[in-house]
Amino acid sequence: MTGFYSVPQGDRAVLLQFGQAVRVTRPGAHWRWPAPLASDRVVSIRQIHVVAVGYRPVSKLYEGEPAPAEAAMLTGDQGIVRLQFAIQYRIVDPRHYLFNVDHPRKAIARAAEAVMRQAVAGSSSNAVLAHDAHQLAAAAKTRLQALLDRYGAGVHVVAIKIQKATPPKSVLAALEKVVRAREDAKRYASEAQAYADSILPKASADGVAMIDRAHIYRAHVMAKARARSARFLALAKIYERAPLVTRERLLIDAMARVYRKAHKVMVSGASHTVVDVPMASPAKPPVLAEHAPAGAGTKR
Repeated sequence: MTGFYSVPQGDRAVLLQFGQAVRVTRPGAHWRWPAPLASDRVVSIRQIHVVAVGYRPVSKLYEGEPAPAEAAMLTGDQGIVRLQFAIQYRIVDPRHYLFNVDHPRKAIARAAEAVMRQAVAGSSSNAVLAHDAHQLAAAAKTRLQALLDRYGAGVHVVAIKIQKATPPKSVLAALEKVVRAREDAKRYASEAQAYADSILPKASADGVAMIDRAHIYRAHVMAKARARSARFLALAKIYERAPLVTRERLLIDAMARVYRKAHKVMVSGASHTVVDVPMASPAKPPVLAEHAPAGAGTKR
């Protein structure tokens, strides 16, 4: 009766006979040889296990006291950062997990620390501290899975979560200034882009309007020039047929255009007769003199 055992749902049991793993049993009730001839070891393949590096977790949020020796890592630009991260993994092969490596959790932690140090060594301090954790964790996850497969650890790495990346206290003040300067640069760039977005559409519209006005002006000038040219050619033909009449007519038209723009006309002579010449009306009605002195002109 001592040989009966049960495996909970979501777990697997590794059956041992005379200390050797012989098979893996699935959930349910089973029987084996009684102890000390045989034994079983149950592991969970559904649960996600967590291993912390750089700190000691005290809650489910994976936050705890730092472990300075594990957290200090050297970057590619000879800087030092303190990195705290957690490895989430599932057991896919219970037999390999229990018997291929000694102390599986410790082995996973040391392997994760090694691959993370390698990833950090290929990055700069600014890249690690600028919360570019996604790429760094993805690279470390791929390398860690390959290393554990080489060990035959029988686990699948679900994710690597970087909890905190901080510089040493001696350079913390200088780093804060760098971070503030980077944020100011981003803010200035955003403000400049917003200003450009507000100015460029108006400038583009003004440019289009100026081009349209230039086209209209060109069309107007060209049409006016063509009309003057056609009128001149027509007058030239008429002038060839009747030069005297045409010259007189052109003189009268020119004088009429001149007088239409004049507000005052001076008529001089020995006659005392007031000459009435139609002209453009001035701002105030003119006052005509009843008698003009001899030798003097009449003003309007």
